[in-house]
Amino acid sequence: MSNTLQLSAEQRRQFDEDGFFLLEDALTPAEISELTTVIDALYAKYSVERNLGPHEAFQWRNVVALDPVFRRLIDHPKLLPLVVDLLGYNIQLRTSHLDVRPPVLPEVAQKPLGARDSFFPWHSDAPNFGWPLVEGVVPYMEMKIGYYLTDLTQHNSGAICVVRGSHKRPQKDADGNVIVDPQDIVEVNVRPGTALIWRTALLHCVTPNLSDHARKCLYYGYQPRWIRPSDYDHQEPAVLAGCTPVQRQLLGELGTGSHEYNGPDPLVHPVSRYWRPEDEDIPLKAWAEAQQ
Repeated sequence: MSNTLQLSAEQRRQFDEDGFFLLEDALTPAEISELTTVIDALYAKYSVERNLGPHEAFQWRNVVALDPVFRRLIDHPKLLPLVVDLLGYNIQLRTSHLDVRPPVLPEVAQKPLGARDSFFPWHSDAPNFGWPLVEGVVPYMEMKIGYYLTDLTQHNSGAICVVRGSHKRPQKDADGNVIVDPQDIVEVNVRPGTALIWRTALLHCVTPNLSDHARKCLYYGYQPRWIRPSDYDHQEPAVLAGCTPVQRQLLGELGTGSHEYNGPDPLVHPVSRYWRPEDEDIPLKAWAEAQQ
């Protein structure tokens, strides 16, 4: 794409150099309320079913399959243009997950931030055995949007921490220890409704939640369509029912709804429509061109 849809020059600089930028008021109070109502009901249900302790965190993957309120975020009008500007239109959802982290006991905060033996060590997102490296650096393979639904403005309220610029350099020493300069650590202390747009190759961890309320957030990861997603193979028909062509694409399907994933002649001449898509397979392309 030759022109951007929404991304500013400063956002591009931050994304390339720092590995992230913030978008305040990405969600309205009404959207926050609707999402937290559903999340609170899920947490209450699974607290009983899985006998979760009062300080135990809860995480659910492929959250878009749980409720239509989560599916609406995959092409949120404030965020989708930024995703397309940063990753292109031949993309899909790699992962979607919700996190609920209640306040923890004070002793959890005694270990150094992100320590290997802590509750949430420093890491960057990658499949088992890692991404291929180029001179020790992970190529740009994916990005995530974090939606924060609770107040994280205070230190040690369960906020994510990222290591600015760590996506551009080797991340471990010869002994396998993560290399973190404290000056590069950014604790993402934000108000409810803020979105974090970030490179998942960034080193990141989470602060202990010593606040008086649970930390609630959602993460949506996007990647090129020729990489396999991590949360699903194909979504269930009930999840796809009523989705727009763009939503179907982002949920890993062909935009037309066709199941000819390997083309019209799969027995003799199979050609993956994820590897070599036609325009109708990726309606996000026409959507992006219409926005321009």
